[in-house]
Amino acid sequence: MQKPVTGQYECVHSSGVGLDYFTSRIDRLTLQPRGRFALISQDSSRLANAAQSFLANQQVATNAPETRKEGYYTSQGNTLVLNFDDGTQQQGQFSWNGDGVQLGQSFFNKVSDSTVLPPTHRIKKDMEDIAKGIKIAGAIGSTVFKAAKTIHETIQSTQTPNAPTPGEGQPAQPAQPMQSAQPIQPVQPVHPTPPAAQPVQQNQNAQQEALFCDQCGARIRPGKRFCNNCGSRLP
Repeated sequence: MQKPVTGQYECVHSSGVGLDYFTSRIDRLTLQPRGRFALISQDSSRLANAAQSFLANQQVATNAPETRKEGYYTSQGNTLVLNFDDGTQQQGQFSWNGDGVQLGQSFFNKVSDSTVLPPTHRIKKDMEDIAKGIKIAGAIGSTVFKAAKTIHETIQSTQTPNAPTPGEGQPAQPAQPMQSAQPIQPVQPVHPTPPAAQPVQQNQNAQQEALFCDQCGARIRPGKRFCNNCGSRLP
């Protein structure tokens, strides 16, 4: 192996859905020139950590939870030995071309020869993922807001009574008695029309007045017993 072993290595545990900055775990190994190393293992993705915080009713955390271990390393040929400060040890194997190192079941690709500056490809990739994530979050947030507004309006329309009339909410005023412009006259009872007896009586009186003598035909007054013309006895 002709390349120097110092530098930065990465092992990406991809989720397969893209946006590695949010959804994947990225472990980092840095081998310093003076034999020191730092192994940073990401415990969970940023998205998974945020979801756990939300479910636990805690403030949503957007950071990546990590475990950092340091120590000294030695290399001989293609063999890498990590001696941790806690007394543990782990052995790895460099690839034949120096492009990475195998640690257990994880393969770390070498991403930079510098041990100070972050790898340029990682900065670019993270910025692209962040921009895409913001765009997706904005679209999802708009959709969720519209859905929530629709649900809220639907609930309000089913729970709210008819629209209030003007003056609703004010104390009810007592009803005022209706005043008529003119006093109400008492209803006069209707008397039934008496039978038409008077014309009959008048006709009878007329017949009584128009009496004539059977003998001479002279007109006589009612109540007379003898005719004034011929002296005959009246019936």
